[in-house]
Amino acid sequence: MPRAKLVKETAEDFSALPSLEIDLEHAEYLQTIGEGWAHPLTGFMNEMQLLEVIQMKTLTDPVTGKRNLFSVPITCPLTSEDKERFKGASHIALRCSQLGDAVLAVVSKPVFYANRKEEICARTFGTQSLKHCKVERIMAEGDWLLSGDTQFVKHIKFNDGLDQWRLTPEQIQEQVKEKGADAVYAFQVRNPLHNGHVLLLKDTREQLIRQGYKNPILLLHPLGGWVKDDDVPTLPRMEQHAALLKDGTLNPDHTILALWPSPMYYGGPTEVLWHAASRVNAGITHFITGRDPAGIKHPEQDKDLYDVWHGQKLLVHVKDMLNNVEVMPFKVAAYNKQAKEMQFFDGSNPADFEFISGSQMRKLAKENQDLPEGFMSPAGWEVLKAYYQSL
Repeated sequence: MPRAKLVKETAEDFSALPSLEIDLEHAEYLQTIGEGWAHPLTGFMNEMQLLEVIQMKTLTDPVTGKRNLFSVPITCPLTSEDKERFKGASHIALRCSQLGDAVLAVVSKPVFYANRKEEICARTFGTQSLKHCKVERIMAEGDWLLSGDTQFVKHIKFNDGLDQWRLTPEQIQEQVKEKGADAVYAFQVRNPLHNGHVLLLKDTREQLIRQGYKNPILLLHPLGGWVKDDDVPTLPRMEQHAALLKDGTLNPDHTILALWPSPMYYGGPTEVLWHAASRVNAGITHFITGRDPAGIKHPEQDKDLYDVWHGQKLLVHVKDMLNNVEVMPFKVAAYNKQAKEMQFFDGSNPADFEFISGSQMRKLAKENQDLPEGFMSPAGWEVLKAYYQSL
């Protein structure tokens, strides 16, 4: 897919332009747009694009007229004071001081429109509760949104130890060719990988080989943007994934490990559509979807906010909008205490199985204990244990 416009150095002095300070989360959105993950979006959404996305879950390509599956808002907020400050400006530079002084992008012919925060949250999350972590962030934004013709001045680097994994769609496609893959199955994850995930990923490859593919390749594509405070941060997650490749738990010959730059929404089925549709831009042929990939607890009640299977059901239902990418649903794996290994859970002998939670792992790590044999790669557990003990 074509990327947004990346301009080379020009005679124009970008540093002299009036500038808008964006936070790290919106710099991640800017990278998501600039690298082509959000195609056909080429800048922060204008009013009509936002309206189409939150009401219809599509985004129309202005060049071809084709409607693309697109389910989440990607906007650039600003305050009334900023809006007044930019009155009459023909260009606005976007900066993020957390990444240095450089201009990241320039918005030409800027347009300002109302940030209808309640409507955006209600349509995207099904709730306006400030106890929902993403709703809280959106409600704290300024009252206006900025759009316009966007030029990307530089390829965004975060210098946080993770840039080596921030591959563009084109770079992923190059690795696919180098590995001689005839199928690419993508897996979105925001948690450390246990042997249940490994079972799933190996089983998927075997399924594809039985279908006639010769060399299917896994795109292990964890979320790399903002996550809520009690999620494992990106760096220890990536180090844990890398440990599984290093010790052979996952075969590096059959795997591409890369970071997906988008922040998390915790938007349930609505977000699952975004997870799949954006990876289409990297040339995948198959997308794995399972239980509750974007869920969160209800902000006001003791239950899940979203049905844990609705994301999978919805994605299978709309797979015709994914440019012929096949959707591969999967079952849940759990730890079989008798066999001392992770197995797919079918409910026939529930007493033999245990679902080991993140809170259990944190407790074991703090007590410097090991996980049950067969639950996770020992090398991966050492990475996680070091993280949990650092808290």
